[in-house]
Amino acid sequence: MAGSQDIFDSIVMADESRKMKVLESLIGMIQRFPYDDPTYDKLHEDLDKIRGKFKQFCSLLNVQPDFKISAEGSGLAF
Repeated sequence: MAGSQDIFDSIVMADESRKMKVLESLIGMIQRFPYDDPTYDKLHEDLDKIRGKFKQFCSLLNVQPDFKISAEGSGLAF
């Protein structure tokens, strides 16, 4: 049975590694985003990529983000 535990551990570690890679990619995309440039021509493209990466990360964590828009403004709740 030790072999099956090793396989399970390998699967868990690979899954954790994938989560970390996606998270690092998301953080990098956010850090490179040009917040100070309102004329940035790829604004919508990059925001869509960030949004997609965020959705991928939430999926890997089995988390359903709840986006709520209220009179006070928009917010993100988990």
